[in-house]
Amino acid sequence: MNRFKARKLAVALGVAGLFVFSSHAMAAAFQLWEQDAASVGNFHAGYAAAAYDASTAFYNPAGLSRFDEQQLVVSADSIFTSFKYRGMVNVNTINAGNSPQSVTAQGGNYGLVPALHYVAPLSDIFAFGLSVDVPFGLKVNYGKQTELRYASTVASVQVVDISPVLSIKVTDQVSLGFGPDIQVMKGEFNQVGTMGGAELDSDGINTADGTGYGMHAGIMYNINDNSRIGLSYHSQVVHHLTGTSTFSGPLADDFPPIASSRAKVNLTLPPYTALSAYHKINPSVAVMASVIYTQWSTIQNLVLQNVAGVVDADATTSLTAMLPMHFHNSFNFSVGADYAVTDAMTLRGGIGYDQTPVKDAYRNVQLPDNDRYVFALGGHYQSTPTLGFDLGWSHIFINKAHVIPPPQVVGDEIVTTNGSVTGGADVFAAQLVWDMV
Repeated sequence: MNRFKARKLAVALGVAGLFVFSSHAMAAAFQLWEQDAASVGNFHAGYAAAAYDASTAFYNPAGLSRFDEQQLVVSADSIFTSFKYRGMVNVNTINAGNSPQSVTAQGGNYGLVPALHYVAPLSDIFAFGLSVDVPFGLKVNYGKQTELRYASTVASVQVVDISPVLSIKVTDQVSLGFGPDIQVMKGEFNQVGTMGGAELDSDGINTADGTGYGMHAGIMYNINDNSRIGLSYHSQVVHHLTGTSTFSGPLADDFPPIASSRAKVNLTLPPYTALSAYHKINPSVAVMASVIYTQWSTIQNLVLQNVAGVVDADATTSLTAMLPMHFHNSFNFSVGADYAVTDAMTLRGGIGYDQTPVKDAYRNVQLPDNDRYVFALGGHYQSTPTLGFDLGWSHIFINKAHVIPPPQVVGDEIVTTNGSVTGGADVFAAQLVWDMV
């Protein structure tokens, strides 16, 4: 290959993919609300006050004071996304200019979000809880069949949160709860680069992981036997991700393998606060609602260091890239209701609105997020005095997202997109609730 074609090829023609967090996760940006199955049935209305089961250890640990026996909850939420980019993509390089190409690219995927929750009363005052769940995550795959591959191919992020908590019953009406969060984040971000034609397509493969620490706490106030309110707070978690970056293909053929084992990026996951209310109107009907405020402004500019690539016809593993995000804080609203058909069966329903933190000026194919509306149904069946099951389904309607960002410049490659993304998602959830009497 002519080395001139690789001249000034910075940032590994794939590094921008490292900052792809979501095309459509199940909450705004790449946040997830599916930490159990019961709450899927009413779109987490009553998030910090319902305390249906041991999952309150994550939502609001103060709710653990309501349990008299040990309980174990195991859930699995299946997420099916369907979204499509339609529009123009134009790729220009230092050596060649291309005409805009009309592109239709499907990026939907299937994902499984598991969770485990446990509660154990220690005394009349104290209770212990443990949660293992996924509060942030995504996967988007545009594939390599269209020109969109030069902006993004595959991106996935998974955050596993492990949290032991303690609750304290202060009075018959007031309880508190708190505990640390230990988060393990893993990600894979891939993109194709070129310098003048598909025959020069080369792959940028980036993986990274890290562990961060935070905390969450809550308070619950029981107004009476039928009504309560809850307030919970999850702190920000700072992640220092490190991993590998490789660049391979025709553009790298004149060099030894180009790989960096020192790639790193810092990311601060946002804090969020939930205020919820629960009220039992009569023995058969209960209503609940939540407002959640997520402080996405912790994510502004993302800087990736020590990336493998080619600059001025020389291989290097010390490139730096920056992607402006400039997220703004956002709200999530939900209302729901329960109807006890029998002593053993309860039906649930809910609706919600989730505001995106993405600003119009920075919306791109890597993150074409937009506001969404949610409709949810579900139910609980108590098959024995100690064994219960929950099913939940929610459908997410996502507003059409116009994608007309500034040109994406990666070294000598300039990618311009002008189009829109449409789609939606369905969540099917199931869980087992075991009262360990």
